Amino acid sequence: MASPQPSSPIPARSKLIVGTLAFGGLTALGLVALIRWRPPSELDSILARITPGFAVALLALLALDFTLGGLRYRLLLDGRVFSRVPLWHCMRANWANMLLGAITPAQTGGGAAQLYVLCRRGARLSEAILCSLLTFVATLLFFALGGLAALGFLPGEALSRGVLVALAVAVAVIAMLAGLLISAVTARRRTVRLLRRFLNAVSRRGTRVRRWAAAGRRLLSREIDRLASGVRAVASRGKVTLVWVCAATAVLYLNKYFMGYVLAASLQGPVDLSFIGLQLLQHIVLYFSPTPGASGVAEASTGLLMNRVLLAEVTVLWVVGWRLLTTFFGTILGAFVLFAEARRHVDDVRAEERGAA
Repeated sequence: MASPQPSSPIPARSKLIVGTLAFGGLTALGLVALIRWRPPSELDSILARITPGFAVALLALLALDFTLGGLRYRLLLDGRVFSRVPLWHCMRANWANMLLGAITPAQTGGGAAQLYVLCRRGARLSEAILCSLLTFVATLLFFALGGLAALGFLPGEALSRGVLVALAVAVAVIAMLAGLLISAVTARRRTVRLLRRFLNAVSRRGTRVRRWAAAGRRLLSREIDRLASGVRAVASRGKVTLVWVCAATAVLYLNKYFMGYVLAASLQGPVDLSFIGLQLLQHIVLYFSPTPGASGVAEASTGLLMNRVLLAEVTVLWVVGWRLLTTFFGTILGAFVLFAEARRHVDDVRAEERGAA
């Protein structure tokens, strides 16, 4: 029996409007606060420093970012470990993830959008779930190891003591979470039992929670054999692939930080390499931010973490440029992808209904 297609993850229009307004409003508030704290000046001379060479380099790094964002899914969805999904559609799934992640609290909607596009383009639901889980674990491992390296090699004056302690705790928590997820995948039978107990417990709560728990139980019952088969496929045929997924994830995030480094260099001239480590630590904060798409937090954390390496007059410009490169462009592409897929989905359902009639 074919794996079922998930329903469209596009929220109701009212929720889309609320999410977009929250994202835009919090971003604007963060920028206003940053402008008051570190006001820009001499904009004409700063913008004049962005030469065509810098612009071409940033566009090339952006193209590499989009490619790597899809490649780490394509490595698993290669037709050998899991079903085959072309790289282009893996990239489209990543853009859809960015869109719903940007307009939902704590970026929780991004995963559903990614699963939807991958399943629409040939992956089984269980395979898409495992791809998302394994790349998430790879991300946590990168943050844990990279965070430890950044904390160890950054000069002592780069961060205040309070911020340093908070980031050290965050890195430790991420390392523990990565370990728990790896253990959960390895001990899949025990994990399934715990999930069932959890769903049974929460099903005694309110009406909405009961509906979610019931849907979770149905999904678990329907996909558990496929999930187990997927784990066995990774264990037997995908061990080397997992190493490549971790490597692609590391290069993906390092490329994002290098984009920020090049942007800073184009705005203010030479930048210390500690800037890349500071971006990594900032990204840990943004990745787990409770606001839609880390809006507001991105702007505030830049002022807090980057004030010792970015000149005051370029800070706001750097934030705007960096958010355009790492978030806004992908979010715009994700809007085109997700609505195009939903439109095709509706057409497919109508065609099936006409065929059945």
